[in-house]
Amino acid sequence: MARSAKSERKSGTSLRTRKGKASMVFAGLVALLLLTGGAYLQITDQWNVVTAAASLKYEEWVEGVVNHPDNEAMRADLIARVVEHYRETPAKKSLPLRDDEGHVIGRFRINVADVAQPFATSEDPAQRRIYTVDLSGQGELWHETGGRVRFHGSALVTYVVDFEIDDWAAYAHFQCTNVEHPQFECDHIDNILGKIFSGAVRSAGTKALDESLRPGFTVIAKTNGDTWLAAGKVGREFVPRKGPYTETDADEGFETITNDVSLLHPGFRDYLGPIELFDDAELRITMEAESLEPPKTVGIDVYVLTEEQYEHFEHFYPGDMDKLAKLDSIEFRHDMQKLNMTTTGLSGNVYILLDYTGWGSGKDPEDRAEAGLVKYYVRAKR
Repeated sequence: MARSAKSERKSGTSLRTRKGKASMVFAGLVALLLLTGGAYLQITDQWNVVTAAASLKYEEWVEGVVNHPDNEAMRADLIARVVEHYRETPAKKSLPLRDDEGHVIGRFRINVADVAQPFATSEDPAQRRIYTVDLSGQGELWHETGGRVRFHGSALVTYVVDFEIDDWAAYAHFQCTNVEHPQFECDHIDNILGKIFSGAVRSAGTKALDESLRPGFTVIAKTNGDTWLAAGKVGREFVPRKGPYTETDADEGFETITNDVSLLHPGFRDYLGPIELFDDAELRITMEAESLEPPKTVGIDVYVLTEEQYEHFEHFYPGDMDKLAKLDSIEFRHDMQKLNMTTTGLSGNVYILLDYTGWGSGKDPEDRAEAGLVKYYVRAKR
């Protein structure tokens, strides 16, 4: 359990937030800082820094001012603004859980991330960079012994936040200094062995949750509006995760939402989202399902759902699926092996559901391959 939930990740394999509203606010703040840094120095009687650095490139000067430890007050104020961005980032986001091969085998959905600044009134700027996050959410993963495991988890995490600018990109480092009261509670375990040894599953899950939080994370922003949320502390070496598909359509104004691979077993499903779309957005989906047991095939049912439709599905899944006679959706394709879909006129939060359970319209469970890889490339014009 622990290895599945916290598999080692390369730089940038967690969550790419891209150009959502909060992302644009953060990136705009960074751009404003780069353009108006001189005004700040005039107000604070540090204009001599400009004179001394007149022969340097503007980029190097700004990086030096922002990154210099003597400018702690300025940095603490900037970090406070970064944290305001972070408040909007994790809630309702779904973070992928991966196996040792990097395939997605589950999701952890962050429902609540209450951010507090315990030393907000301290005269010490370094103390003001300490934040706590009361984190809770729910998730699901596929485990070789336990099968489908549904869980909810929580923890109180303390971070020391630091900030730097390098090569016209901003990096906000959330360094974890303490994890209190980590909890991992199983809501549903498919396999009888997992049920018998539920205490061991819970213990392994609690350890995995604790260990997954310890590395902290980095919020990255560039002045063009691209932002990412990466596990651990990363800098200019950060490279966004490369997916199975060559990314296209950027020249038509499309942004890549996700480009990844999920491993699905019969009785399991995955979902992508929430994908934040604005009025009259266009969504393009390319997928391919590959059986790990030729000549058996994998038939994946694909739904495009609104927030309300997705929540309706979650109400029944997995224990009461027999009570869900029909799932309303924006779009639906059943028994999919290859798919190219374009949907227009979208707004609000949208989910893409990949269903490989007996409830869907695909093949009967006994005719299915024991496992299959689903490659997907989703982009949006919003």
